[in-house]
Amino acid sequence: MISVKRVYEVLKDLANKEQRGFISPSEFNTMAPIAQTAVFNKMWSEVLASESIRLSGRDGQRDLSKTNDVREELSMYLRNATQERQADLKYTYPADFYKMSSAKTYGSVLMGVVTSVPIEIMYDPHRLDYMLRSTLSGPSIGKPVVLVADKLEVHPNSIKKIDIRYYKSPEGMTTSGVATSSQPQYGFSLLLGSEVFDSSSSINFELPEDREEQLVVELAGMIGTSLRDAALINYGRQQA
Repeated sequence: MISVKRVYEVLKDLANKEQRGFISPSEFNTMAPIAQTAVFNKMWSEVLASESIRLSGRDGQRDLSKTNDVREELSMYLRNATQERQADLKYTYPADFYKMSSAKTYGSVLMGVVTSVPIEIMYDPHRLDYMLRSTLSGPSIGKPVVLVADKLEVHPNSIKKIDIRYYKSPEGMTTSGVATSSQPQYGFSLLLGSEVFDSSSSINFELPEDREEQLVVELAGMIGTSLRDAALINYGRQQA
């Protein structure tokens, strides 16, 4: 996680150095979730770019692999959920859902045999329509499919419960390290007219620590400061 206190103080000092005015905690709290989402989306863009590098044979091996580096970062967002079929024969997403990783039918282990079956993930409704009309390659209990759309649509529809593995959207972490559905915010109280940091009401960013500089750059851009020079960020860190 990334400290909201540290990021706010860095940004405040950078704004002061660049004569961008005072950044209040309330202004910062408005920008913080937007900046976090922007960094998270860039992480996924890096996955696509690294996959292209890997396919071209230019990726490093094992510990030097850029693809592995980004995937490892994103693994902190992986979650599991069991979803039940709704009245409309479809399945809703978990509240923090971002992207599907895998799916399988709900099952158990009986005498060492796993009863669940992997579900093929589809994003093209036209392809699903073609499969449903086919008498040879249509979905079956042994080879089910799920269409990822506004809701999850599983075929055959005799399946009533599924297990999914998915990537969640970034939310927040309390200053004691507990995950929360709250978004990042700099908590404060007023003492003699001054805003004093309050750890009990603060929520840290749910991002890998090595994304701190990228996060500061996003926030700086939102207040009109272009951080082309890493020395500016280093200045802010020294002041924080």
